Amino acid sequence: MSRKPDESSKKGRLRWLTRSAVLLLLAGGFAAGAYWWSERVALAEEQIRMALSEAGLVEFDFALADVGFRGAQVESFIVGDPARPTLLIEDILVDYTLSGLLEQRLQSIEIGAVSVSLKGDENGLDLGPLLPLVGGGGGGFQPGPISVNSFSATLDLPQGAITLGGAGVIQQAGMGYRIVPSDGCVNVDVGRLSLGGVLIDPFSTQACATSVDGDVYWPPTSGIAFRTDAVLLVVRSDLGDTLLEAQFKTLQADAVLDQHIELKLRTEGADFSLPAQGLSFGNVDFEIAFDDLVSLAGQWRLTSGRLTDFAEVSRFAPLDIVGDGDVTAASTSFDLLVSDAATFSLLASVKGTHSTVNGRGSAQVVAGPLIYSPAGLQPQALFPMLKGLLTNVVGSMSATADVSWRPGVIRGAADARLDDLGFSTETARIEGVRGDLAFDDLFPPRTAEGQRLDVGSVDAGMVLTDGTVTFSLDGLGGVIVERASWPFAGGTITLSSGVIEPGASEQTFELAVDEVDLSAFITLLALDGASGTGIISGRIPVTIRDGDPIITGGVLTASEPGQLSYKSGGTDAVAGGQGALVFQALEDFQYTGLTLSLEGNAQDRLTLKLNLEGANPGLYDGYPFAININTEASFAELLRSATLGANAIDLIRGKGVTDQ
Repeated sequence: MSRKPDESSKKGRLRWLTRSAVLLLLAGGFAAGAYWWSERVALAEEQIRMALSEAGLVEFDFALADVGFRGAQVESFIVGDPARPTLLIEDILVDYTLSGLLEQRLQSIEIGAVSVSLKGDENGLDLGPLLPLVGGGGGGFQPGPISVNSFSATLDLPQGAITLGGAGVIQQAGMGYRIVPSDGCVNVDVGRLSLGGVLIDPFSTQACATSVDGDVYWPPTSGIAFRTDAVLLVVRSDLGDTLLEAQFKTLQADAVLDQHIELKLRTEGADFSLPAQGLSFGNVDFEIAFDDLVSLAGQWRLTSGRLTDFAEVSRFAPLDIVGDGDVTAASTSFDLLVSDAATFSLLASVKGTHSTVNGRGSAQVVAGPLIYSPAGLQPQALFPMLKGLLTNVVGSMSATADVSWRPGVIRGAADARLDDLGFSTETARIEGVRGDLAFDDLFPPRTAEGQRLDVGSVDAGMVLTDGTVTFSLDGLGGVIVERASWPFAGGTITLSSGVIEPGASEQTFELAVDEVDLSAFITLLALDGASGTGIISGRIPVTIRDGDPIITGGVLTASEPGQLSYKSGGTDAVAGGQGALVFQALEDFQYTGLTLSLEGNAQDRLTLKLNLEGANPGLYDGYPFAININTEASFAELLRSATLGANAIDLIRGKGVTDQ
């Protein structure tokens, strides 16, 4: 009987020991759990630091606020120098599950603010301590979607700083990240940029992604593409003078961030202004591709643009320009084709360079051949300072020019070739002009003395053919006629001096008539029944007054005795008296003196006075006569041989014939 209590006692003690062990285990488990829970933040922080170190991060720090079964909260995460971190992330909420953690997978991450600061130099983009993260580190964790309420990314270049800002969602994509900006756009702020000696004023705009799916990938897989609207750029010299104002209606940018920062910019309908040169360049379709943005080395192409001169005194008409060239930090080169905006005629090719450092440049221009026509291209339409000087131009010309400029000044020199050029001035129509010209300056046109042209014909009330003109341009719009000579009636007519000034109310010339054959002169006039011999010379002063050529005191005289004869049935109309006697004398008048005086408007009415001294050997035994004939006539009609057919009797009848 006594053995049963012993067995019962043993079983009781065993149960008690078992319960005690379980209780101890439970107590230990709870104690361990309580310890882990109380130390969970420190333990998680230790694991995170270990994982980031294994990922390759060296300079980093973070403040873990809380860790739970379904999530964690991080106050801040810093990479780089804490005083100026390369990466600063604040207010991070991480959502996960325990099973997901075992699979190294997070549900999502929500971030309050992200700030990134990067640098670029001649060696390309410097990611600094962020390189392990960009390389796909992170212990193999899949972070899930990362939403960012506010981000700011600054790129510091030697030329200045560019900052991007906005919000969006970031997702892991392969070894990098896919960035989806809110509304597809980010804000862009550009500080003052220094580009090879010039400064670009700060500006802000909004850039919207234009890649295939509207997203941005980092590191870029196919580049970063975005578009912005309404950007105003102001470029200044280092002294503060405005060199360029540019208004972009649209600006498309494609960037590749690799060993070098490649950037391509395209714009349509942009407007540029060069205040120092008095030029504007509008409706510009343009693109520029930088092979290396930091060194600003690249190429550009202009597919359309209109150059307009807005100087106080206009130098040229609007021009359409297309072309291409290269660009560096200090200058740009160009190879252009220039057309007249009004007629679309191709005018010239232009090659040259422009310095963005000091606003200086030069170009070589090859123009023509330019084909002029009354309904087409006209010099005075291209160069307003020629207005009134040359009108109704026909024929062709070609030229080469060297043009240079600096702020506020543009200069040029040129050599030109004229081929069968015809044009009208205020007083004449000139045809068949041929020859070479050398311009010492183009703005405005100016030449040295001694420019010579062959002239097929000049019609200024009388027609002169096969002449030569020596002249110069004075740079004020005037043509200084040094000598203009034409063969005329066996001798020459020479414009020995004068200045043609477009718009002047009055200007003077002097025509020299030298050794003109009287018989050829009479033939030219086509006076029926008249003939003669002898040589006449003289001077005819001409004043151009309000466009009319006025002759004052013009005198032609015979240099030696000669013969003048007039025989016509028209003399029967003058019966008896002094008139009959004069006509008898003129049938064979051997003159010892002959003077022709001219007064009046060469394009309207002229007073002509013919004074003769001599005798008719067959009349009164050679009795001497002094005959004065005064008449008014249309000089333009008298001297236009194609329209003449006048009879000398018409010039004498009723006009005051006298004899002494």
